[in-house]
Amino acid sequence: MSKPRLVIMANNIDEVGGAQRVAHVLAQGLALRGYRVDLVGVAPFVPRHDFIHDPAYRESVLMSQPWPAPPRGQGLRARLRPGNREVRARRERLGAEAAASLADLLNEGQPGIIITTQLWAMEQVARVPHDSWAVIGQYHSSFEAAAAGRDLRRARQLYADVDAFTLLTAEDAAAFSKAGLNNTTWVANPLAFWPAAPVEGHRAGTVTYLGRLSREKGVRYLIEAWGLVADRHADWRLRLVGNGPDDAAVRAAVAALPSGADRVDIRPPVSDAEAELRESDLLVLPSLTEGLPLVLAEAMSLGLPCIATDCSAGVRMLAAEGVAARLVARGDAVELGEAMSDLMSSSAERRALGERARAAMDPYRLDVILDRWDRLIDDVLR
Repeated sequence: MSKPRLVIMANNIDEVGGAQRVAHVLAQGLALRGYRVDLVGVAPFVPRHDFIHDPAYRESVLMSQPWPAPPRGQGLRARLRPGNREVRARRERLGAEAAASLADLLNEGQPGIIITTQLWAMEQVARVPHDSWAVIGQYHSSFEAAAAGRDLRRARQLYADVDAFTLLTAEDAAAFSKAGLNNTTWVANPLAFWPAAPVEGHRAGTVTYLGRLSREKGVRYLIEAWGLVADRHADWRLRLVGNGPDDAAVRAAVAALPSGADRVDIRPPVSDAEAELRESDLLVLPSLTEGLPLVLAEAMSLGLPCIATDCSAGVRMLAAEGVAARLVARGDAVELGEAMSDLMSSSAERRALGERARAAMDPYRLDVILDRWDRLIDDVLR
């Protein structure tokens, strides 16, 4: 029996980010298992990054231009501003273009399964006829994050009738089920790579943050923590790799440090996470909210000792409740700094934590996660 056609949809498929990397890795893995896979981004993202050098799947983008931010202001006067009218018209035009492009793609061959990795992607699916397709909806953050904003309400509306609503942990699936969605299940994200060998040695050197520079990532607490302990560890450096809306604020916070600012490096985002992590000696994830952070899993698979804030069920699952990675309270620079200092002071503890980290990542290898996707796809089509 031939395998079904899969259309995997994300808000965009071009940005350097965990969600995009997971979408490409999943598309490649399923395509190599014999599925016909289309990986579809709703809107283009500039600059574009290639994740898979020789993809076995087809890529497409529904909109010809980036999605514009919503018009500024409220009320009649704001609505009548020429600039705002222009933005609304562009959004309507691009929305219609996306719907037409998606309808054409779905009509190209036999129906199969649509997998929407994000809520906005599911909103595009809802705009076109797709009754002959099965739908698997995903949510890549935690239930806590969804409940704190608009996403829980959106998920209830968009995913109530899909064939399966997949979360990243059993705890999140149970919480969404309790909130009224009775079609929940869970599948963890796969590792983008499985390193043949762990990082070499556990020398004094570099504390790394790898991710978006935005408020919810808690980078300011990491900078504050660094300022508290930098004087104790003159042979260590802090490296911040990424960009985002808080770029200027991050640079200002570094410049204002009472000490250690001269040992902080800020680098642009990278597409080769493994190479960057291999230059590190300790990874810190100071986030205020997360789903199942890929950068943490990748660092742990390399045997890199890690510190993460206890900010989601996914973080706790990866960290094995603090056994495979050190967990600290979110938003607490003092506790974070002390955890950093403890590990920076002890190569033996870094080595032991790194060994436990690598062992704990075996269930997240791509072949293991693809087996779970095979079973989910069979269940949905049964």
